[in-house]
Formats: sequence, C-alpha cells, structure tokens
Amino acid sequence: MGRAARARRATATASRDAFGESDEELGTDALSRPAVAASRATSRRLRRARGGDGSPVTGGGGHAGPRPAPAQGVPPAPEGVPPVATREEAAITATGATGTPGDARPPRSAAPVREAPRRHGARSRLAALDGREGAGLGRARPRRTGPPRRGWRREAAPPREAMPGTTRAAETARAAGKAAYAAGAPATVPIAGILAGAVVAVLAAAMISQAVGSLFGFWDNEASRRASVEGLPPYVTYSMVLAALECQDKYGHPAGCTLAQVIVESGVGDHLSGLATRDNNLFGIKWAPSFASCPEVAGKESWQTREEYGGASVTVVDAFTRFRSYEDCIRFRSRVLLQAGRYSGNEKIRRAIEGRDSDLMAEGLKDAGYATSSSYVDSLKAAMDAYGLRRFDSMSADDLRRAGPAGAASGKGATIVAAAQTQLGTPYVWGGSTPNKALDCSGLTQWCYAQAGIRIPHQSDAQLRAGTMVPLSQAEPGDILWRPGHVAIYIGGDSYIHAPQPGDHVRVGTGISRFTCAVRIQ
Repeated sequence: MGRAARARRATATASRDAFGESDEELGTDALSRPAVAASRATSRRLRRARGGDGSPVTGGGGHAGPRPAPAQGVPPAPEGVPPVATREEAAITATGATGTPGDARPPRSAAPVREAPRRHGARSRLAALDGREGAGLGRARPRRTGPPRRGWRREAAPPREAMPGTTRAAETARAAGKAAYAAGAPATVPIAGILAGAVVAVLAAAMISQAVGSLFGFWDNEASRRASVEGLPPYVTYSMVLAALECQDKYGHPAGCTLAQVIVESGVGDHLSGLATRDNNLFGIKWAPSFASCPEVAGKESWQTREEYGGASVTVVDAFTRFRSYEDCIRFRSRVLLQAGRYSGNEKIRRAIEGRDSDLMAEGLKDAGYATSSSYVDSLKAAMDAYGLRRFDSMSADDLRRAGPAGAASGKGATIVAAAQTQLGTPYVWGGSTPNKALDCSGLTQWCYAQAGIRIPHQSDAQLRAGTMVPLSQAEPGDILWRPGHVAIYIGGDSYIHAPQPGDHVRVGTGISRFTCAVRIQ
C-alpha cells in the first residue's frame, strides 16, 4: 500500500471516530486528531466559565435567569454536544446578572484559544457545528456542492474560456462571413473560376492554333519556295535566290553569277559541302581579322582545301569565315567582300554591275584574284547555262515575291505554274521558243504546257481555239489568260507570268482584268 493510500485511510478513520461519518459524507476534508483534541479542550473551558453545571457565571448577588434563546440564524447545538456561548451570552457573562456595565466584575481570564489547523481548501468542523463567527474559530463557509476535493491531490485546471468581448467579436465575424457567403460568395467564386478557365482555354486555343498555323504555313512556304526555283539544284533554296536578287537590287551584283558561285564553290552532287553545311560559307570566303565585327559573321574555322599554284593542285589548311546563315553569307559577299578595292575598282566588275551581266561579272572576279583555279570562269558559265541562271539578271526581288505559291495549283496546273516560274528573267524575243534564252508570250505558254505533257500550238489565237473559254472569275492556276494578241500563265490571286514585249523579259504581272477571258486546256 502506498504512502498516499495509508494517509487517506488514516484521515478517514479519524473523521469517523470524531463525528461518526466519513469525509466523503461531509463533502469536505476530514479533521485531524489534534483538531479534535483542541475542540474538546475548548468545550471544557467554556463549561468552566459557565459553572460546573453548565450554567453561566453571574456577578455578585446576581441570579441566573432563564437561558436565552439562541441568536437568530444560529442553529441549536446538536444532541450530546455542549452548547456554545453566543455573543449575547458572552456579553451577559461579562456585565453580570444585572446587565449594568459598572457592576461587572472582571471576567476570568482564559487561555487564548488556538484554532485547529486546516488544510488548503478545508473549512473548520467546529465552525460548521457551532455556527460561530468569532475571530478565534473563523466564519463558516458555504458547503461545496460539487465533487469532493482533496488537499493532497490537485485537480487539473479547466480549460480557459475566452473573454466575453473576444467571443462576441469572433461570433460577429463568423456571422458576417456566413452572411457574405450566403449572399454572394457561392455565386462569385464559381463565376470567377469559370471566367478564369475560359480565358485560359481561349489563350491555349489561340496558342495552339498559332503554332499549328505556323507549322502548316512553314510547310506551305517551303513548298512554294522549292517550286519558285524549279530547275535549280535541290540545295539552292528560295531564300538563297531571294537574297541574291535583293543584293542585285541594292549593290548591282548580277544574281545569275551569285547563284553560279554557290553551285561551283559549294555544290557536291545533290547536296552542299561540309564548309557550307557546318559554317554556312557558300563562297569559300577565307578569314580576315576585320570580319570579326561584322553582324553576319559568327567566327572562323580551319578547313582543308585544294588550291592551284603554278598549274599544280596542292592541299592546304586555312581559316575560313563562319556565317550565321546562308542568307547572311550572300549579303556579306555584296556588302563587305566585293566592296574591297581590288573588286570595286575592277573595270569588268564595274561594267557587269552597270549592264547586269553575269558573264562579265565572272570574268571580273577571276581578274581580281577571287579564285586560283584557271578554269574558274568556265565553271561559272557552265553552271549558268545548265540552270538558266542568266534569267535572274533581269529580275527583281519583288518579281520573285509576286510569283506566288505554286502550291495554289494542283495536278497539271501546279506543274505549269512551276515551269513558268523557272523562266522568270528569260529575255523576250519575238517568235522565241527556247527556254532560258529567248521566249515570246505564246512560246512561254507552249513550253510550260509541254512540261505537263500537253501539246498546244505556238500562237495566241490558236491557243484560244485549242481550249475552253472560262470567265476570269473562275480561272484556276495554270489556265491561260487571253486577250487579242497576248497570252499569259495564271498563277493565282490577281497575278500571272508572261513575256510582255521586245526588250523586256519574262516577269510577273498583276491585274487579270486586262485580259478578256481564261482558257482551260485539258
């Protein structure tokens, strides 16, 4: 048995011995044995003060009157317990029987009363029984109605309650929030979410549409660019031809010779050389420190190359310029390289620029020391002949842009449009029927139809009779546009390709309303 249990049993036993009931029955802590002994001693002193028989002591000659009734509010003494003097009785005892203060004898002195020791939270058992409120025994406390509390065991404190003001403020805030939610929050939150979702969906759809459109547009543009240079090597792209024409428009360098250099310097069968593929160098341009600050230049690389010295071919390693793109390389050639004194001061090159002559340009480049090969000029002219590059000398960049996409046509119509685009720049010669050299209007249409496997006569009125007349509003790419004395190839939109007149060349025209009708030949 533990120490706490033994103490609890001893306390309960003492309580039963003194009062005949346990501390649980009293609802308060039990009195200890010293407290009981002190209570009995106090009772004996009171009896002696009253007299041996328990009656109050009177003054001289006085008599004892009847015992006064207990004071109001003081319960009578229980059975078997000596009565305890009230305040009134104590006053009678002090003044004597007559009640006159002057006749009173000094009261018998009594030893001070010691209050029984009490534990924390317990009230005096004597005070509860006697009902006295004197300072010696203390004032009775109201009896606890809750569960008994023991001095040797501290109960856990109940949870702290919130301040009334704080509670009211919190309840007010919660009520306001509930009211706001009931009033509009359930509608506002879903609407905001729906709107945000709709915006995100629209943006996503727009981005996807733009990406898909760009992708298909890229494919369409690439197809049209390939068709625009039909008849050239597969590695010569539309963008290369356009860049050469732009440089021709700006600097005067014949575009036919520019494209011939691309073929001779970088063409290897049906693909470009490693120098062109890796470093975008289409013309074999070597490195110079002054090139480093040019925006078209990306750096330099060392390459092994074959050069001719004194009629002998030798292999050397040299530094070559690396460009950012093919188009940058073409622009650099005209903007920087050919502006050097040995090229810009060459007589043949100046004449070639004035007359848009690719043959003379090739000769001027060899004279200025562009290449070491003794057959360089012949190689350039052979490329011009093979691919009809001289026709580009009389074209402009706008002519190429207006040619339109050949992909707008289908089947034989696409073949006819692509054939007409290859003849842009060919000189007009009355009665001419030789592609890339001499063509008139009906000679151009005859040759283009022949590329699609369709034989038609060489004369505009005869071509009208060979097909079916169609309103201009129903014309399709590849149809012949006819008016008295002139024909052209319709390429879509409001554009066409034709050989206009003597002294001119094959070019793109606009305004199909100048013609009478369209002719469709199957």
